[in-house]
Amino acid sequence: MKIVAKIAGASAVLIGLQGIAYAENTDDNKKEKVTRFSSLKVSGAQDNKNSPHIEAMEKPGAYSSVGEDNKLESMDSVLRSLPGTYTQMDASQGTVSVNIRGLSGFGRVNMMVDGVSQSFYGIAPTEYGHGTQYNQFGTLIDPNFIIRTDIDRGQANDDGSVNALAGSANFRTIGIDDVIFEGNNLGIRTKSNYGTNGIGKNGMIAIAGKTQAFSPEGSIGAMLAVSGHSIDAHYKNGMGISSEEFGTDKTFKQKPNSQLMKVNIKPNDFHDLEFSGRFYHNKFTKRHIDSYDYYLKYHYTPFSELIDTEVLLSTGRGDQMLQMDSIPGLGRTESHNKSNAINVKNTSRFNYADTDFAFTLGSKLMRTEYKKKTLIGVGADNTVKEENNVFSPAGTQDITSIYSRLKIEHGIYTADLGLNYLDYSLKGVKPACDPRISCFPQGAAQVDLKNHAFNPSILLSAEIIPEFQPFVSYTHSMRAPNIQEVFYPGGEGNSVNPFLKGEIADTYQIGFNSYRPNLIVDGDTFRLKATLFHTKIKNYISSDHYMLCGEKKMCKMDGNLTTEEFDELNPSVSTYIYTNSLTPVTMKGYEIAANYDAGVFYSSLAYSQQKTRQPTTQAATFMGTSSASQLPESYMTLDTGVRLLDEKIRIGAIVKYTGQSYHQDLETDGDSSISEKMVKDNKIPTIVDLYTDYQINKNIFIKFSVQNVANKNYADALNRMNSSANISSGDAVAQTARGRTYVMGAEVRF
Repeated sequence: MKIVAKIAGASAVLIGLQGIAYAENTDDNKKEKVTRFSSLKVSGAQDNKNSPHIEAMEKPGAYSSVGEDNKLESMDSVLRSLPGTYTQMDASQGTVSVNIRGLSGFGRVNMMVDGVSQSFYGIAPTEYGHGTQYNQFGTLIDPNFIIRTDIDRGQANDDGSVNALAGSANFRTIGIDDVIFEGNNLGIRTKSNYGTNGIGKNGMIAIAGKTQAFSPEGSIGAMLAVSGHSIDAHYKNGMGISSEEFGTDKTFKQKPNSQLMKVNIKPNDFHDLEFSGRFYHNKFTKRHIDSYDYYLKYHYTPFSELIDTEVLLSTGRGDQMLQMDSIPGLGRTESHNKSNAINVKNTSRFNYADTDFAFTLGSKLMRTEYKKKTLIGVGADNTVKEENNVFSPAGTQDITSIYSRLKIEHGIYTADLGLNYLDYSLKGVKPACDPRISCFPQGAAQVDLKNHAFNPSILLSAEIIPEFQPFVSYTHSMRAPNIQEVFYPGGEGNSVNPFLKGEIADTYQIGFNSYRPNLIVDGDTFRLKATLFHTKIKNYISSDHYMLCGEKKMCKMDGNLTTEEFDELNPSVSTYIYTNSLTPVTMKGYEIAANYDAGVFYSSLAYSQQKTRQPTTQAATFMGTSSASQLPESYMTLDTGVRLLDEKIRIGAIVKYTGQSYHQDLETDGDSSISEKMVKDNKIPTIVDLYTDYQINKNIFIKFSVQNVANKNYADALNRMNSSANISSGDAVAQTARGRTYVMGAEVRF
């Protein structure tokens, strides 16, 4: 509240100064001022309903965007329909976890909500985890609040690229203008959906008001939105087998609820101030989950192209309270994460010799802290404190960054030059090591791990002709190791690595955008974006299994033990440690996005082909940390349909193809080599979903879909229930995806 008060006071001063300057300019009629505006590019698109998608298709580089989902697809399906983009599916988490080109997790992908980085680390006890819990980074967000999603893959993107190795994903939530019709002062927007086969029911209502204030151009507005879900504990796969037999139980039944509030104050065209609070609550998989996120945004745009300033202050907290004995050996347990950030940037635009320049300079500071409280269950009092266990890591990560970008436009040519400075610090406690092994430091110690790096980037593009607009880019990026990797609580101080280095990636991309109107019939549009990428990662971080194999000697269990080492193995001293790969990891492939729209007929295609072979994390299979993230060799989504009755009715189909996919070998033991830990999945069939919707009028919108129409029996790629140690032998139980499912919904807005 002190920060809010200071910002409000500063805003009042700026408003007053701006008013004085405006008055002085008005009184001085003797001086003539001439303002020269930069060149303005105007483009049109027939399919305004997909404007975020069209914007990304026109932008040089590997960008993708998708607007609000009206086809009743899950958030996982929506993200997987974008090229180079996937998700880590874990039914026990209740989060969205974005995977970009085979990388996921805090630091590898910057997941944001309204520009605020998310750091929630889910800890889900499960009966199917053999006494462990499933852990995964993800974003706690209600899909009913998502109005747009922007994905950036492989190139620098101002503050979105800070501490992001592979790219970023930003979920934009519903705002005041998304609720109120243009010209109105009040608005109400509601959603209601119901689905069979475990989908359950959900609904949202948003109420907003906006009125002129302060000046003819000023306004003040507010919005309150609430959303709730009732999700069944289980579903049936294509064979009619209940998921209770292979991955869910009664603890998966949940009723999450969320609230979102926004207040916007705009005194005039120069100042824009917005405050937002977003809350999430759930009781799920033997835990209570509470999430609180706040941000304050200020945007200052005076009558000067040299000043376009944005300030973002944010704070967020995630709390997980686990029930008694939800994890064997532990009593009441708690995990808390908190993240505070401030981001300030300014963009100056100017012109020289028929060349337009835009220079952005900014800084982002972020502190993320993880805490835990664990007690051994020893009776009613439950008072014995126990910190050295695999429940959850604890520590603090500080990120300091300065980023800049110079955009130069001359004729048909554009150059984007970026430079990012990143400085990080990780602090925490390393417990004493087991006296039977040798480590440094041997006793308990405070760890303060620091490093810094400069990250340059360049993107060149040219609008040669509408049909061929090539671009090429290079990005050098580094991300800090996270708390979970450095302070992994696998076994006293044995599992802590105070010398872990951050990952470094060099990404090269080449591609082109293409636009062709009137391709087949008058009035149609065709757009194409093709990208070829190659990424080389140094210091790739993964975990390995170590075991005592001699006098204070730890050996890596990679199948390369000598006979003497094998004979002296002591299974009672065993741990997992996150280390840096000595050899670089290479990821390469290509992505295609195409869109054709003729009004009555439309079609959209996203295709990805990649080759990745990153080291797996043994702790994922045995100790429940984030599972393997290797993407299928190829995957494609085709969305095609027709519009009838003056385009009020839409009937379409979504075709989902998945090539060869992999998961971690569930039968592996500590002696297997890394290359043997990834095994091929069973062939995933092509899945078809049908959908239709009807815009009755501007107030009422109804929709209906049939998912997995052919009732195919299969397992989704990167589904935790098919890649963790909870799966037993047998073909039937390994099939985890939903069978045929019917979903219907409606929206009312006035």
